[in-house]
Formats: sequence, C-alpha cells, structure tokens
Amino acid sequence: MFNKLNQFIVSCSKSWWKFLLLVAGQTGTMFVLMNITQKFPSVTAGYEPFDMQNSLAAAEVFTQLESYTPEAFRLYSIFQAVDYLFPLFAGLVLATAGAFALRHASPSIYTRFANSKLLAWPLIPTVFDWLENINLLWAVSAWPERVDLAATLAVASKVCKLTSMYCVFAIVGILLVWATTRWLTRRLSPTDQA
Repeated sequence: MFNKLNQFIVSCSKSWWKFLLLVAGQTGTMFVLMNITQKFPSVTAGYEPFDMQNSLAAAEVFTQLESYTPEAFRLYSIFQAVDYLFPLFAGLVLATAGAFALRHASPSIYTRFANSKLLAWPLIPTVFDWLENINLLWAVSAWPERVDLAATLAVASKVCKLTSMYCVFAIVGILLVWATTRWLTRRLSPTDQA
C-alpha cells in the first residue's frame, strides 16, 4: 500500500495537471464543507459542525447534540461523508508539494525518502482526521446514548490532527522556501563561459 501511495505522490509531483486535479478535489470538498458550516448554526442553536471547532471539549459534544434538529443530523451526515475526502485531498496536495520541493532542494535526500517510501508523511494529519471522524460518527450515531469514550477519542484525535497539521505546514513551507532558494541561486549565478 505504501509503495503505491509513494508512487502516486511521485507521479503527481512530476505532473502539473495531476497536482491541479488534487487541488481541485481539495477546493471542491472544502467548498461543500464550508457551505454546510454556514448553514449549520441555524439548525443547531448556533453551533458549527464539531469538526470545525478546534477548541471543542468532549463534554460539549453532548451539550451540542441536544440542540440538533433532524436537519442538523442530515447536514452532518453529508458533512461527515465529504470530510473523509477533504483530508485525503489536502494531505495529497501537501505530500505532492513536499515531494516536488524536496526533489528540487536536495535530490539526494529526495531519493532516500522516495526509496524508503517516506513521501507520504504529510498524510499523518489525514489519519488523525479520519480517527476524529470515526469517533464523532460513533458519538452522533449512538445519540441519545452518551458514549463518552467516543467523544474523548474524537477530541484527542482532533488535537493530534491539529498539532501534526501545523508541523506538516511548517515543514512543507520550509521545503518550498529551500527549493525556491536553490532554484533562484542557480538562475542568478553567473555561468562559466569558456
């Protein structure tokens, strides 16, 4: 599985149109999520979907579920379905950008990462996002029964997702700056003309 994922990331990092398709997938799914997020407060006594609340506490899940209307549950089910795709697209965009940048910043390090099947590391937040989604789905599906374990695991996954996401953004950003610096240095350095 990691081999195919690694090969997919390499392939996308070498093709502008494949990268644009990933960006289109990320943008499209983000548009759907934001559209639902805008509608959500009117059907939940002012709350956004759980996934959009970065400071959500486990106990708040059940407090908020008390205010969910049937329309809120319907919208949240659509939100949940799309929120399995969005983090995948986002992770693949970051992995592709990271692979592209690393290949241009340091071909030798890139080769080691590619050969070791490590180019998928920017998908770590995706895994935590999926764990958050699974546990929120468990909590929402079980309602009105309170499944405290599901809410606690969802919030813990959210914290891990956010922490790893900030780390991935920083590392990919650094790689892009490094690659740009290397490219500019090569472009602007005088060439030997013999």
